[in-house]
Amino acid sequence: MKKYFGGILALVLTIAFAFASIASAGDAANGEKLFNNKKKKCKTCHKITEKKKIGPGLKDVGKRHTDEWFKKWLANPQKTWEENDAETAEFKKWPERYGKKSRAGKKKTKMKLSKKYPLTEAEIGDLIAYLKTL
Repeated sequence: MKKYFGGILALVLTIAFAFASIASAGDAANGEKLFNNKKKKCKTCHKITEKKKIGPGLKDVGKRHTDEWFKKWLANPQKTWEENDAETAEFKKWPERYGKKSRAGKKKTKMKLSKKYPLTEAEIGDLIAYLKTL
Protein backbone atom coordinates (compact mmCIF):
# COMPACT_ATOMS: atom_id res chain seq x y z
CA MET A 1 0.00 0.00 0.00
CA LYS A 2 2.81 2.44 0.90
CA LYS A 3 4.42 1.66 -2.43
CA TYR A 4 1.32 2.76 -4.35
CA PHE A 5 0.83 5.85 -2.19
CA GLY A 6 4.38 7.02 -2.93
CA GLY A 7 3.88 6.52 -6.66
CA ILE A 8 0.59 8.39 -6.66
CA LEU A 9 2.09 11.23 -4.63
CA ALA A 10 5.00 11.51 -7.06
CA LEU A 11 2.59 11.60 -10.03
CA VAL A 12 0.42 14.29 -8.42
CA LEU A 13 3.46 16.45 -7.61
CA THR A 14 4.82 16.07 -11.14
CA ILE A 15 1.50 17.17 -12.64
CA ALA A 16 1.24 20.10 -10.20
CA PHE A 17 4.73 21.36 -11.07
CA ALA A 18 4.02 20.99 -14.80
CA PHE A 19 0.85 23.08 -14.55
CA ALA A 20 2.59 25.68 -12.38
CA SER A 21 5.35 26.17 -14.94
CA ILE A 22 2.82 26.45 -17.77
CA ALA A 23 0.76 28.98 -15.80
CA SER A 24 3.81 31.11 -15.04
CA ALA A 25 4.94 31.18 -18.68
CA GLY A 26 3.07 34.41 -19.39
CA ASP A 27 1.00 35.65 -22.31
CA ALA A 28 3.10 37.49 -24.90
CA ALA A 29 0.05 39.09 -26.57
CA ASN A 30 -1.05 40.57 -23.24
CA GLY A 31 2.57 41.60 -22.58
CA GLU A 32 2.58 43.56 -25.84
CA LYS A 33 -0.62 45.34 -24.78
CA LEU A 34 0.97 46.19 -21.43
CA PHE A 35 4.11 47.46 -23.13
CA ASN A 36 2.03 49.82 -25.27
CA ASN A 37 -0.31 50.82 -22.40
CA LYS A 38 -0.11 54.55 -21.64
CA LYS A 39 -0.49 53.94 -17.89
CA LYS A 40 2.36 51.42 -17.68
CA LYS A 41 4.60 53.68 -19.81
CA CYS A 42 7.13 51.12 -21.12
CA LYS A 43 6.86 52.50 -24.65
CA THR A 44 7.60 56.03 -23.40
CA CYS A 45 11.26 55.15 -22.77
CA HIS A 46 11.96 52.01 -24.82
CA LYS A 47 11.87 51.05 -28.47
CA ILE A 48 11.41 47.43 -29.51
CA THR A 49 14.27 47.81 -31.98
CA GLU A 50 17.95 48.00 -31.00
CA LYS A 51 17.79 51.81 -31.11
CA LYS A 52 18.06 53.75 -27.86
CA LYS A 53 15.23 56.06 -26.84
CA ILE A 54 15.55 57.18 -23.21
CA GLY A 55 16.28 53.64 -22.11
CA PRO A 56 17.98 50.93 -24.15
CA GLY A 57 16.42 49.37 -27.22
CA LEU A 58 14.88 46.03 -26.37
CA LYS A 59 15.66 43.93 -29.46
CA ASP A 60 17.06 40.55 -28.31
CA VAL A 61 16.70 41.56 -24.64
CA GLY A 62 15.20 38.14 -23.93
CA LYS A 63 18.53 36.58 -24.92
CA ARG A 64 20.57 38.88 -22.66
CA HIS A 65 18.72 38.33 -19.38
CA THR A 66 17.29 35.42 -17.43
CA ASP A 67 13.63 35.20 -16.45
CA GLU A 68 14.65 35.41 -12.80
CA TRP A 69 16.49 38.67 -13.41
CA PHE A 70 13.57 40.11 -15.38
CA LYS A 71 11.19 39.25 -12.53
CA LYS A 72 13.40 41.05 -10.01
CA TRP A 73 13.99 44.03 -12.30
CA LEU A 74 10.34 44.55 -13.26
CA ALA A 75 9.18 44.11 -9.66
CA ASN A 76 11.71 46.61 -8.26
CA PRO A 77 14.36 48.07 -10.58
CA GLN A 78 16.01 50.24 -7.92
CA LYS A 79 16.46 47.33 -5.50
CA THR A 80 17.88 45.15 -8.30
CA TRP A 81 20.21 48.02 -9.30
CA GLU A 82 21.51 48.31 -5.71
CA GLU A 83 21.98 44.55 -5.27
CA ASN A 84 24.31 44.70 -8.29
CA ASP A 85 24.52 41.01 -9.08
CA ALA A 86 26.63 39.95 -12.08
CA GLU A 87 23.75 40.28 -14.53
CA THR A 88 22.90 43.79 -13.29
CA ALA A 89 26.56 44.86 -13.37
CA GLU A 90 26.74 43.81 -17.02
CA PHE A 91 23.45 45.60 -17.74
CA LYS A 92 24.81 48.85 -16.30
CA LYS A 93 27.34 48.94 -19.13
CA TRP A 94 24.67 49.31 -21.87
CA PRO A 95 25.32 53.07 -22.48
CA GLU A 96 28.78 52.14 -23.76
CA ARG A 97 27.08 50.72 -26.87
CA TYR A 98 26.05 54.30 -27.65
CA GLY A 99 29.44 55.86 -26.95
CA LYS A 100 28.45 57.06 -23.49
CA LYS A 101 29.85 56.38 -20.04
CA SER A 102 28.82 53.25 -18.19
CA ARG A 103 26.25 53.73 -15.42
CA ALA A 104 28.11 51.25 -13.20
CA GLY A 105 29.10 53.87 -10.60
CA LYS A 106 25.62 55.42 -10.36
CA LYS A 107 23.55 54.88 -7.24
CA LYS A 108 20.17 55.01 -8.98
CA THR A 109 18.59 53.64 -12.08
CA LYS A 110 16.71 56.03 -14.32
CA MET A 111 13.94 53.46 -14.82
CA LYS A 112 10.85 54.38 -12.90
CA LEU A 113 7.85 52.13 -12.78
CA SER A 114 4.50 53.72 -12.07
CA LYS A 115 3.69 53.67 -8.36
CA LYS A 116 0.14 54.55 -9.30
CA TYR A 117 -0.14 51.52 -11.59
CA PRO A 118 2.36 48.90 -10.31
CA LEU A 119 2.87 45.66 -12.19
CA THR A 120 1.26 42.50 -10.84
CA GLU A 121 3.08 39.15 -10.92
CA ALA A 122 0.90 38.06 -13.86
CA GLU A 123 1.71 41.27 -15.76
CA ILE A 124 5.42 40.75 -15.12
CA GLY A 125 5.14 37.23 -16.55
CA ASP A 126 3.29 38.58 -19.59
CA LEU A 127 5.89 41.31 -20.18
CA ILE A 128 8.72 38.78 -19.93
CA ALA A 129 6.95 36.55 -22.46
CA TYR A 130 6.61 39.54 -24.82
CA LEU A 131 10.22 40.68 -24.35
CA LYS A 132 11.40 37.20 -25.31
CA THR A 133 9.67 37.61 -28.69
CA LEU A 134 11.66 40.74 -29.60
